[in-house]
Amino acid sequence: MRPLFAESEPSGAAPLPRATQIESRLTDQELVTRLLEGDRWAKEALFRRYVSSVWSLAMRLVGSRADADDIVQDTFVEALRDVTALRSLQALRPWLLRIAVHQAQRRFRRRNLLRRLGFGAADDDPSLAALIDPAASPELCAELSCVDRALQSVSVAERFTWILRHVEGHTLEEVAVLSDCSLATAKRRLQRVNGFVLSALGHEDAR
Repeated sequence: MRPLFAESEPSGAAPLPRATQIESRLTDQELVTRLLEGDRWAKEALFRRYVSSVWSLAMRLVGSRADADDIVQDTFVEALRDVTALRSLQALRPWLLRIAVHQAQRRFRRRNLLRRLGFGAADDDPSLAALIDPAASPELCAELSCVDRALQSVSVAERFTWILRHVEGHTLEEVAVLSDCSLATAKRRLQRVNGFVLSALGHEDAR
């Protein structure tokens, strides 16, 4: 089955080798251990292993290649600076993605503030419809446009929670971890956004 959203690489760079091409035998736990020991090679290995995952997540959250590139850079800078704060050596990937979500929230809020002050354009708004695979049907594109309008009516935290759940496909527990909130808060955010989305799609009894 074709993916709903087209895959792409960070801008301004050649396709990056996959983790298996770098060092398939090195586990995340071993990689973190090397980072803690100050191994310079481990820093590059960390970046190359997870840059695609972080960039794809950032792109779907903020809808801008330039912003996604900046989020990737800020995420890995923060991760390498604070690697000693990683509580579980096996939790490297969710820890990185949580940092990326936090960086995306900061950038998204800053973009909204600048637009309210007159320093941004309306077409800067992120769009899920713009990220969809080109082979998608016109009906699906139209539905995503409705979803985009609904997501403009909610807070940044609610928007990101919905995308993590329904676009990225994370479980509720994972969404709560990545959003750095309680499970109850994640559920409450999703329930509210679902009401807006269903209403935008024409479900009169959605709210």
